[in-house]
Amino acid sequence: MEKIQCQNIKCQGCVKKINEALLQKYPSLRVDIESQSVEVEANNDGITEIKHKLAELGFLNESGILNKLKGFFTK
Repeated sequence: MEKIQCQNIKCQGCVKKINEALLQKYPSLRVDIESQSVEVEANNDGITEIKHKLAELGFLNESGILNKLKGFFTK
């Protein structure tokens, strides 16, 4: 099981949004509001895809210079 630390997971609506996006493809996915994390069983490609989707949904702050620049220009 891989644990992905997230942000902004505050309610069941957030859980539902994540589940709708990823649960069908990754049935082992579990979202924990209290720890604001996602646990899932997947290979490295799957984890990358999940992290990308979580970032797209606003639950993961992707690190890296491009995303920092993007954040700088969109604030």
